[in-house]
Amino acid sequence: MEKIFGVVILYHPDFQIKDNIASYLPFIEKLLVIDNSEPAAKISFDFPEDKVIIIADGENKGIAARLNQAASYAVAEGATWLLTMDQDSFFDEDNINRYRQCFDAYEGKDKVAMFGVEYEQRPQAIHCEYFETDMLITSGSLVNLGLLKKLEGFDEALFIDEVDSEYCFRANSKGFKTVKLSNVYLHHSLGIAGAYRSLKNFKKSVRTLHAPIRIYYMVRNSLYVAEKYKHNLPASFPLRRKTVLNRIKNNLLYGKEKTKLLRYIWLAYRHYKSGKMGKLML
Repeated sequence: MEKIFGVVILYHPDFQIKDNIASYLPFIEKLLVIDNSEPAAKISFDFPEDKVIIIADGENKGIAARLNQAASYAVAEGATWLLTMDQDSFFDEDNINRYRQCFDAYEGKDKVAMFGVEYEQRPQAIHCEYFETDMLITSGSLVNLGLLKKLEGFDEALFIDEVDSEYCFRANSKGFKTVKLSNVYLHHSLGIAGAYRSLKNFKKSVRTLHAPIRIYYMVRNSLYVAEKYKHNLPASFPLRRKTVLNRIKNNLLYGKEKTKLLRYIWLAYRHYKSGKMGKLML
């Protein structure tokens, strides 16, 4: 049996975090709750202290550094896999049970750098379905800690955004698999969703908006990742470019901070060109 630890990274969490954690806590042996809030959030749980460890140092060190921190702890404790979760993500009971069953049943896990799950639509299949892909999201993924060490961890230059996709691309370029379990569903939020009226046909539709600083990281980091891997995996990048442009368009059309957004997009491009990575310091 594999020894699975978990990590959830917080940023000013709300009260739902307790229920979210409870949905996957039985799946793992130990969970690290790492708070990136500045200042640290006031959080307390009723979970056993030997099961849940809270790290709250009042600093926002980004996603990649915190994942590497959790991985180092898990390896030192003898864990072989790390479940990585966002604070707003959770599993239904049947899906978390199916996840464990399908994970255990997979042969050749030593060649898989990361397993991930479906999050955009609820799958109908109840039997295990494995799909090799070149991109998984961090939330709900199981990271092979042995291969993580060989791949030298997550890229801390990214801080947040593209951390998961860059790791998948790097693993694939080294000959390792990234596998989606398409019959397992994760409840996951991609941003602040709302109904907005189209300027083209005046019909309302759901669109996801992001803060200007988040768009900064999306733009800068997508350019960084494309530069590193577009020649290795050319088929993936036209769609990725379209996705980023669509997020920019939605925020320009429907967001409230258009001037700030334009400034952050320009800043993202300048920083990418000059090689200024890591946390944005204004």
